[in-house]
Amino acid sequence: MTTTEPRRESLDPKAPPSTEEKLGRQPARKKGLFARYWLVVTIVAVVALSGFLVYRLHGVFGVHKGSFGGGTSGEVLDEFNAKTITLEVWGSPGSTATINYLDENSHPQQALNVPLPWSTVLKSTKPGIPANLVAQGDGSWIACHFVVDNHDGRGETIKGANQSPANENVNAFVYCLDKSA
Repeated sequence: MTTTEPRRESLDPKAPPSTEEKLGRQPARKKGLFARYWLVVTIVAVVALSGFLVYRLHGVFGVHKGSFGGGTSGEVLDEFNAKTITLEVWGSPGSTATINYLDENSHPQQALNVPLPWSTVLKSTKPGIPANLVAQGDGSWIACHFVVDNHDGRGETIKGANQSPANENVNAFVYCLDKSA
C-alpha cells in the first residue's frame, strides 16, 4: 500500500527545486479566457467577416434592389405577352362533327354535332399552349389547323394543319397537334 505525504515545498523562489520540477512536470496553471475559447472567437470572427463581404459585394454581381420580390407586377408582362390561338375545323358542305380539344388551361373540352366550318378562340399569356384537337365528322372529308397570333408584329402563323383522306366511305376523322402553339 502506498501512502501520499503532504507537500512540504517551500514558497521561497531561492529554494531548491521540488521533486515535480526535477521530474519535468509543470505545475498546473490557470488558463486565460482567450486560451479557453480561441476556437469559438475565431469562428465568430470569420462568420462576421464573411457576412460583411457578402453584403458589400451584393450589388457588384448583378443583384440589385427589387430583383427578389417587390419588383414590378406580372400583370404588365401578361398584357405584353398575350397570345391568341384559333382552332378551326372544316369539312364537306353540310356536314357536322364532334370535336374534342384542349382549352388554354389544358382542360379537355367537347363540342357535339356542330355544323362545319367551326372555330373557337383561345387567349393566353402562357409562353406555350399544348394545342390538341381531334374531330370526327359525318361527311366524306374533314380538316383542321391552328392559327397562332403572338401579337409580336409578325402576323398570324398556321400550325398543325392536317386533313383526312378525300372521299372516306365512313365518318371522316382528323387530328391536329402542336406541342407549344
